[in-house]
Amino acid sequence: MRKPTEIREGSPPAQSRAGRLPPGLAWLPLLFLGLQGCAYLGNPQAVLNELGPREGLPAAWEISGGGGASLYVLGAIHMGPAPGWEYPPGIDAAFDKANALVVEVNVAETPGQTIRSLIGHYGRLPPGQSLQRSLSPSAWSLLNEKLAGSGIPMSEASQLRPWLLSNLIIMRAVGRRDYYPEQGSEEAFIRRAGSRSIVPLESPSQQIAFLGTLSKRIQELYLVDTLNHYGDLGDYVDLYVDAWRSGDERALEKLIFDDFGQEEVFAPFFDAIIFKRNERMGKQLKVLLDAKQHAGESVFVVLGIAHLVGDKSIIADLEHEGYVVRRVTRPELREVPTDGDSVALHP
Repeated sequence: MRKPTEIREGSPPAQSRAGRLPPGLAWLPLLFLGLQGCAYLGNPQAVLNELGPREGLPAAWEISGGGGASLYVLGAIHMGPAPGWEYPPGIDAAFDKANALVVEVNVAETPGQTIRSLIGHYGRLPPGQSLQRSLSPSAWSLLNEKLAGSGIPMSEASQLRPWLLSNLIIMRAVGRRDYYPEQGSEEAFIRRAGSRSIVPLESPSQQIAFLGTLSKRIQELYLVDTLNHYGDLGDYVDLYVDAWRSGDERALEKLIFDDFGQEEVFAPFFDAIIFKRNERMGKQLKVLLDAKQHAGESVFVVLGIAHLVGDKSIIADLEHEGYVVRRVTRPELREVPTDGDSVALHP
């Protein structure tokens, strides 16, 4: 496949977002955010009962109708067990047939030292400033109440901006459940891409700069949301993983959007972290769908599930724009390709 059209204003970016962040910092900002309900296919608990501990039947969609490439879109999770997830035959077959891979971010293309420098620049408070002076009294009180159990010393936390501290707290909870960012969906399919083009929709530098330049108010909301879930973060991780494995959009909506639905104050937080980014990434996918030079080609897309469900999701927007969008059913995910099915070879 020719490299997909570069994503600028009106066409999709072709830089490969490679570059490894320190564990989790490339993707965990979105771990507990932005999942809103869509199709509810069957009994999720019954599905989990049929699956092995590393198996999943995650949500996936087929999208076409623009005259360009057709997309197979997998809702990703940004963590996994040490051996990795086992994906069903239908997803593996769609990936094998694809001409190119589109991902949210490819952390391998940015040098680690660059990423560490960016995190230091955007994540640490300047000398003479402290976290206490950056937070409201109520947020500071909540932090003092909840932080001790995370194992992060207050002396270290007080030097960090709220967005970075939030990520460190989340990473600790994920690690306690023996999940690792390098085993998330994007990383797994990037490793399997072979000679195919890898097209990222954002870069690690963009993501870190984005988080680091969020307003003080939104960063505080991010920290407060994380701390409010702190007491049950371990259980929260397990519930999130189970909902992803079974493709249970309603459960994901409840887990992620409880605060959004109950507290209007969180609206700017979700708008910045999820909804505006949905608009930007959706525009880039439309370029692929409309690009006549890619007619007849298939592109496998791996994006965080946070961006693919709900009324303001990328999926909902593409449906609204008139593209043909179809949720892949669980029987189709389980279907093993026959010998007659054509599978592209990508060394």
